[in-house]
Amino acid sequence: AVKNIMHFLGMQPCERSDKVPENKSSHTLFLSGVYRGGHTVLVRAKLAIRADTEGVTMNIAVRSTDPNVSEIVASAIG
Repeated sequence: AVKNIMHFLGMQPCERSDKVPENKSSHTLFLSGVYRGGHTVLVRAKLAIRADTEGVTMNIAVRSTDPNVSEIVASAIG
């Protein structure tokens, strides 16, 4: 899931958060990037494995120098 999120958003991991420890049921991914117009974007994605569906639940927070950019990036996933 981590690599898919990074690829979909076109952003790079921060603080080696792309490395998920084995046998963990949750993980926090930190990403950074630059959106059109030079706006810095930061993403915090909290991921949790769902045992009932073998899927992943994600809670995402997006921050940017432009509030509209934050909204666009967050809505691209939702």
